[in-house]
Amino acid sequence: MYDLIIIGAGPAGLTAALYAGRADLKTLVLGIVTNSNAHKAHLIENYLGIESISGPDYMMRCLEHAKKFGAEYLEREVLDIKHNGEQDFTIVDSERDAYKARAVLIASGLGFKPSGIKNEQPLIGRGVSFCVTCDGAFFKGKNLAVIGSSNYAADEALQLLTYTPHITILSHGKKFEISPKLEKVLKEREIACVETQKISKFLGEEKLSAVEYADGEMQEFDGIFMALGHATAADFATKLGIERTGPQKAYIVSNPLNGKTNVPGVYAAGDCTGGNAQASKSSGEGCNAAIQIIKDLKGIAAFVDYS
Repeated sequence: MYDLIIIGAGPAGLTAALYAGRADLKTLVLGIVTNSNAHKAHLIENYLGIESISGPDYMMRCLEHAKKFGAEYLEREVLDIKHNGEQDFTIVDSERDAYKARAVLIASGLGFKPSGIKNEQPLIGRGVSFCVTCDGAFFKGKNLAVIGSSNYAADEALQLLTYTPHITILSHGKKFEISPKLEKVLKEREIACVETQKISKFLGEEKLSAVEYADGEMQEFDGIFMALGHATAADFATKLGIERTGPQKAYIVSNPLNGKTNVPGVYAAGDCTGGNAQASKSSGEGCNAAIQIIKDLKGIAAFVDYS
């Protein structure tokens, strides 16, 4: 079992990993560095002490720094998380491997992006959903589509099997990037993966009735689950019962002084908590959360990293 698993490999997550590693906590970072907004920056000129650096170079430095002090890193998406009891969490990654931890830090950024598909907004809650855990039960026995092309979309589709066998994954104009393990499971469970044109419009008045592709072709569905990109902090928060706030309830409510959420043992830092989307802010929150985690796990009333 790990002392700490960090979901996300951006400035917040890697700063926390650095502090936790130096304090001899067995720490695992699950995430993809290249997905970090900081990695996508052409040039960073406002991080104190570094006059100018490219986003990729900065993030590679951060990763190596965290690993130097003992943090483990796996380039994996996190698909699922379960709270089993006090100081007992299970995290499942994109290879369907499971890990146990005493504490979890969510530092996976925001990730939520509107699809740009016409009529998405008015049909949310009327056949268009973003959360299988929240809404899957409303679609028992229905004909459903999951829109996405990644491991996240595959996992959402597999979760829907609890409610219906009629599931199709639509790629929305992209090539599928699903791991071989998940592809095998999808095939065994008879979930179709269809590389489609971009979806231009959701059809329906009071509720969703169909999707319309760029060439005008239509396909009927009773419900749509959006799974573009990767699982977000909001998805993990929903599974754990963490309070959320902001537009689309996208932000995790946490104490900025220590990263604590309303769920004991779960902390949050970085863009997923709202506020300024800056590497400096995210690193600071990662530091605060890590110090609190060290105190909580080691039972130390006060912790200062003097070394």
